[in-house]
Amino acid sequence: MSLLKPSALLAIASPTVLGRAIDTSVLDAAGYSEWRAERRDELVDVQSVRVSFSARLPEGGTERQSGMLHLPVPDESTPRSLTWVVFLRGTEHLRDNVPSRGGGSERSLMEATAALGYAVWAPDYAGSGDAEGAQEYCVPESMAASALDGLSAARIHVAKHSAAYSETGRLIVLGYSQGGLATMAALEAAATGKIPVPGLRIVAGYPMGAPLDLMIGAPFMKAGSSIVERPDYSILLVLGWARAYPDRVKIQDILSPSIIQEIVPRIDGTRDGDELCRRIAKAVGKKPDSVTREDLYRPEYLNAISNAPETVPYHAARSAGRLDRWTAPAGMQVILAATPDDELVPFLNSQNAYDWIRGHNPAAEVSLVRLESESHGRAAVEGLLYALVDMDLRERKVLI
Repeated sequence: MSLLKPSALLAIASPTVLGRAIDTSVLDAAGYSEWRAERRDELVDVQSVRVSFSARLPEGGTERQSGMLHLPVPDESTPRSLTWVVFLRGTEHLRDNVPSRGGGSERSLMEATAALGYAVWAPDYAGSGDAEGAQEYCVPESMAASALDGLSAARIHVAKHSAAYSETGRLIVLGYSQGGLATMAALEAAATGKIPVPGLRIVAGYPMGAPLDLMIGAPFMKAGSSIVERPDYSILLVLGWARAYPDRVKIQDILSPSIIQEIVPRIDGTRDGDELCRRIAKAVGKKPDSVTREDLYRPEYLNAISNAPETVPYHAARSAGRLDRWTAPAGMQVILAATPDDELVPFLNSQNAYDWIRGHNPAAEVSLVRLESESHGRAAVEGLLYALVDMDLRERKVLI
């Protein structure tokens, strides 16, 4: 299908409108206003193609997955030379509110990126879209496969239209929140050769608002409290890791019997986060904003994770999957971004990753952008727009 340029223009909000929603000082410093004024007249129409592909799974075997490929429409006069952008979505409970179904909160920015002249690949992830079963939520190995195995399928589609498109050989990966973790996972998998991307060189990655270390405290906890900000995410995390590593992670060893009985069957991709949080609260006899970790987890698990975490297989699996202790190779720019005021994903995730990389490789091309928005959600808009501006300015310097 073809999407008109005005759709992309709506994603690249005017500074006046944007300033009513978020703090724009970081964007202002990046040159957002000037960039927008110049690029808004250069946007092209976009066509979107649903892609089905086979992705490897951590538990073994493969799975049929899906995603969306956004492309600038062909130029009748000359083939378009495309830099690839893998754009990785954030958390979404609803199985069909994902890129391949034309859904997701990041869709307009994905289309805007393509309207700027990039080839944009956006996977749904395991357990979403065409894929069956539980989401493999925040499992780096799984998300990297969705990103890069899917990219291979998207590239095959573009190669079949060689009269209209060619590749620059350059690849950028970006995402926020779960998408930020998926970004770092994809960078690591490609750089180490676990999932090769032949013919492409990753020139930049933007892991933003990313839970790079899922073991900083208990995930999604309110600071200084036993209250869980997002109990739905906490349960989804257990289900995802149990699916990916069934020999090590057992749901019945972690979640309380009432949660397993009342809630787990309802996390099936048909209910959104608000409904699930209400159901969780009802199941434990609490108000939606007062569910505690004691309500979700078995006492034995909480005792072990507090006093002897090394004995907990779930902890060991997530610790092995940490991505705040990985250093990118030379030539790959890594731009971390997060807000110190993030209430869901502690800023320490990004700060620790930055400190680790700088400490172990002072020559590494890594930076940390402190976003100014005062919540995880608002920082998503700020961070993704920052990445769009920054990557486009960098690419134009290289390619023009």
